[in-house]
Amino acid sequence: MANKTPTKITGNTTLTYSPITLQQSPSCSPKNLTGLPRVAKDIAADVYNSIQKWNDSHIQGASVVKQIINLKCNNKERYPNGLEELINELDEVVHRLSLHGSSISFLSNQISSLSRLHKEQIPLFISLTALELSNLVDNIAKAYKSELMVKRYILENIGHSRNENEAMFHGACWVYQQYITNKINLQLEVLLTETGHRQIQ
Repeated sequence: MANKTPTKITGNTTLTYSPITLQQSPSCSPKNLTGLPRVAKDIAADVYNSIQKWNDSHIQGASVVKQIINLKCNNKERYPNGLEELINELDEVVHRLSLHGSSISFLSNQISSLSRLHKEQIPLFISLTALELSNLVDNIAKAYKSELMVKRYILENIGHSRNENEAMFHGACWVYQQYITNKINLQLEVLLTETGHRQIQ
């Protein structure tokens, strides 16, 4: 039996509902992806992996920052013994964060080049064009670049904290990550879902 479009009668008017057919994402195909979709999917995976490495370093840094705060708060000296070693350890963490942030920026440049190659205003996967995917990665890269600047500020200033309040403020800034907002996390999820790394619920 052929499928019929359902109708609804309201008063003297008959409304007809037309079904919508969504384009199947190339990432759902059993065949291996090739061309621009393959490149875009790989970039999305690399962005995700770089962010996971950032998160690991961020957690390590939070532990070091906590040690610095405890050291500063439990000593009367402004620059107690052991502070320099902890600052050096935090410097290594910030260096790793810088590498991860640079990786995300590099990937943003890559997908921007991809969007210039794929100028058609049709979805590359499910619903987003190459340009829209590029904009997602660009927003993510800018957020992590801004957050890296905060991390560098904390590195340069937490050791000079004059009192407990200043030290705690620097610690809160490290942990909170004001530029890595829910919106940025949502854009990452959209990127992963669009490219087939996340299943649509």
